[in-house]
Amino acid sequence: MRWLLRFHLLVFLWSMLACTAQQEPEAQAAQTILDRCLQFHDPKNEWPSWAGEYVSLEPRLQTPDRKSKVRIRTDGSYFEMERGYGKDTLHWTIKEGQYSTFVNGQLVQDTATMRLHRLSQERADGYHNYYRTKLGLPMSLKGRYHLKQGKVEPITWQGASAYRLELEIADAPFSTTWELFVDSKNYQLLGYGFAPTEEESEYLVLDQLMEVGQMKWPRMRHWYR
Repeated sequence: MRWLLRFHLLVFLWSMLACTAQQEPEAQAAQTILDRCLQFHDPKNEWPSWAGEYVSLEPRLQTPDRKSKVRIRTDGSYFEMERGYGKDTLHWTIKEGQYSTFVNGQLVQDTATMRLHRLSQERADGYHNYYRTKLGLPMSLKGRYHLKQGKVEPITWQGASAYRLELEIADAPFSTTWELFVDSKNYQLLGYGFAPTEEESEYLVLDQLMEVGQMKWPRMRHWYR
């Protein structure tokens, strides 16, 4: 009878250990992780046809009240951004590839004013790429990335179990080399990083979510350099 009790106890302990082992995150294919991350944030694939307006609060040491008002179509056909600089309000628009710039509501056409406020087409394109990419991560990476790994092991990042994905993104802002940190349990995007130069790297920790339709967007981004 005693040996039978011991046998059942060993079977129970083995079952508990097996269940615990199953709950631990394991190595997975990088593409599978990214696909599940996309599914978590955009289960109905709404991002490709989204259009709307949002305000991004962007405090800086010199300008603690800085904010940017952005209107955008995620298919790339329309972008508009408005931002205050001291007593002036600058305004960029891109509509079907046509560029317009405004200062305090007045259309700018003279070269001197454009130079004074750096109202170049290159700068407008940069803002468009940045806000379109930032707003929709991870969805905004679709069709733009190349994964640099096969299988990925879980790591600890910011106190959470996460997968670290390395990507090449040819047209991304700041850098072509990016990394994503994805929660190993529910596949939420926890943060991302990039290397603008060989001497420096930057990463953003994402905090809270906001729902837009069925999408889950990161609400806050804590930026570290």
